[in-house]
Amino acid sequence: MNFHLHIPEGQLALHIQSIAYFDAYSPEHEKERLLPDGCQTLIIDLTETPKRIFDNIDLTDKQVCKHYWFSGARNELLTIDAGGINSSMLVINFTFTGAYQFIHHPSEQTKSQVIAADIFFQSQIHSLRNRLLNTREVQTKFSVAEHFLKQRLLDQSPPDAIVHASNLIASNPQTGTLKWISDNSGYSQKHFISLFKKYVGLTPKGFQKVMRFQKAIHDLEVMQSINWTQLALDCGYFDQAHFINEFKAFSGFNPQQYLTEKGPDLNYIPLR
Repeated sequence: MNFHLHIPEGQLALHIQSIAYFDAYSPEHEKERLLPDGCQTLIIDLTETPKRIFDNIDLTDKQVCKHYWFSGARNELLTIDAGGINSSMLVINFTFTGAYQFIHHPSEQTKSQVIAADIFFQSQIHSLRNRLLNTREVQTKFSVAEHFLKQRLLDQSPPDAIVHASNLIASNPQTGTLKWISDNSGYSQKHFISLFKKYVGLTPKGFQKVMRFQKAIHDLEVMQSINWTQLALDCGYFDQAHFINEFKAFSGFNPQQYLTEKGPDLNYIPLR
């Protein structure tokens, strides 16, 4: 596989985490699980092979995606095609509050959904895909994507309090209370929750759960030896049972199984 990562600068950097491009991807496994990470993404498939989404339990076909689609913030795992032979995509990863600036719809309406991107971008997304297909140089592909994004970018940014709150919860999901964050946001609790859902897609509590899980899997990547009870407490879980239940809900495996089944990349589990 050829993989390239681009980090936007300037105004786009406030709303876009990264733009990734890959090609010649032919995994041995046919299906994989995407774990919830609190982010929203725009995917442009540069092949003609439709990609499928499967039921998380029985792995039956659930949805077919073709050419371009938008994936909302999720509080559950997603089981998808691994890509097939010679898969090629450009993937735009938004910041926690960034997607609204480009889809121009409340993010809560896309929660845990995968939606055909032309619903939001109309013919613009078709033109973008054609330009990407007709561009050979990877850096030029990134420039084409940035031009498209700048055309869609709204003048008004998300409220600073919501950006700050999402980043605070993501960096410290195990400390503090959501009430404290809400009380210090400058909004009433009800209005804070409404704005958070509009820009992030999840409720503050739901987002905190996802970030707590993310801290757990990040910590597991660097631990030399694992004290499961201490890990659970460090990540903000009440006890080990709470930790195991939420971990399984988000990954489909208990923590021990996860260590056996996980792939080399964070938030991807190949189904062998």
